[in-house]
Amino acid sequence: MLYQQLHQVRRQLRRREMKVSDALLIVFRYLRDRLPSDRLIWLNRELLGYRKDDLSSLYEKPRLRQFSIFLPAPKKSDLEVPMYRFLSGAWGKLDTNGKLVCCDERHLAEKSIFCNIGIQQIETQLDDMQEPETSLFSMSTDEGSGAEFYCWSKELARVYDAVRLKLCDFIESVIQELKLAPNER
Repeated sequence: MLYQQLHQVRRQLRRREMKVSDALLIVFRYLRDRLPSDRLIWLNRELLGYRKDDLSSLYEKPRLRQFSIFLPAPKKSDLEVPMYRFLSGAWGKLDTNGKLVCCDERHLAEKSIFCNIGIQQIETQLDDMQEPETSLFSMSTDEGSGAEFYCWSKELARVYDAVRLKLCDFIESVIQELKLAPNER
C-alpha cells in the first residue's frame, strides 16, 4: 500500500498535477513512522522554511577564507546546504518609476541570497504575482541602508521546481531503501 501511495504522489509531482507543498506534507505523513526523524527534517524545512540555526555554516563565515580548512567541521545538526535555494539578484531600491537602482554599498556586494522561505510561501508568492515571468520579488531588507534584495520571480519558480524534482528523487530513494514492492499490501 505504501508503495502505491508514494508512487502516485511521485507520478502526480512529475506531471505537475499536485502542489509541491501538498506532496511534502503527504510524504511526511506517510513516512513519519517508517524513517528516522533526521531523514524527515528536509521535508519539514522545504515545506515551512529553513531556520538560521539549521544552516549555521551559511551565517558563520570565516574571517580569512584561506584558513577555513583549519576550522572545525560543521556540527552534525547542520543540514546540508541546499545550493538550489540560492537566488540570483541584486541589492537596491526602486525609484519613483519602479525601476531598480542597484546599491553600491560594499557590504551589499553579494549577487545571491539564500531563500529560506518554505514552499507554502513560495506558492503563495507565485500565485499572487500578476506577471510571474517578469515580476521582481523582494527577498530581504538591509536595515542600515534600506536597500532590498530583488530577484526575478522566475528565480522563485526555479527553486520551486528544484524542490519538486528533489522530492521525486527522495520518494524514489525511499521506495528502494525500504524495499517497497508494487504488489505489497
